[in-house]
Amino acid sequence: LVTINMGQPNFEWNKIPLLKKMDHKNLKIKINSINGEEVIGGFSLSVGNPHLVFFVKDLNQFNLKNLGPKLENHNYFPEKCNVTLASVKNKKNVEVKVWERGAGLTKACGTAACAAAISGAMQNFNERCVNIKFPNGILNIDWKNDNNIFMTGKVSKIKKIKVNI
Repeated sequence: LVTINMGQPNFEWNKIPLLKKMDHKNLKIKINSINGEEVIGGFSLSVGNPHLVFFVKDLNQFNLKNLGPKLENHNYFPEKCNVTLASVKNKKNVEVKVWERGAGLTKACGTAACAAAISGAMQNFNERCVNIKFPNGILNIDWKNDNNIFMTGKVSKIKKIKVNI
């Protein structure tokens, strides 16, 4: 396992950045599940890049492939945003699906894990030290009292590339 300091979250509207000063803890954005259930919310913060997090009961009830591009390009986010759907399993475990800004659906995203952990902790959904489960693995996020975020996870080989110069 490897642990890195991801820095500190930023909640200032102009540093996230948001279009204007607004309640970053609840942007009152509406999303709909595949069966039409409406969820209103959206927690926004920056972890070096802008994030929008929605907590839902069942991740499988939401089509992130459809919602992701709409939310990424929402007018509240002048620099676009990463979108995370999070489902709290218990205070120590949160499951997520992520739409990454400019990349689409992704198997894992460190800053999204941090954003989900911090927004969940601020809403008392989960502990400050929590496991964030992606479809392909788990990252442990520990948001320390000094405001630094420590991320721990496995190292995985993506691809070996040989370049002849």
